[in-house]
Amino acid sequence: MHLLKVSLTVSILGIFSLLLISEYSEIPLQNIKDLTIEQLETKVKVSGELISIKETSGLYLLKLKQSNSLIPIVIFKESSLDLKKKSQLEITGTLTEYNNEFEILADTIKYIN
Repeated sequence: MHLLKVSLTVSILGIFSLLLISEYSEIPLQNIKDLTIEQLETKVKVSGELISIKETSGLYLLKLKQSNSLIPIVIFKESSLDLKKKSQLEITGTLTEYNNEFEILADTIKYIN
């Protein structure tokens, strides 16, 4: 009975520790040109200038420019967004591949100065 209590306590502490680590772990900011195929389906964070915005019935399709690199950003519509060209943005999302090119499915968008 004592061993059961100890193992249950250790298990709960381990799960709690994993939740804390995942909540507070920071995704590092990367250069668009440094994104690799090994990062597909993982969370990435990039920043750059918003150079185009296209709105469809279910998506926003953005192009983000950083130096000489471009990457498409896909945002599923949940509400309207007030985005302006030439804004500096920080995008966090999942790196995916579409038509043999990288794109990011955005989770969060932040304006930066």
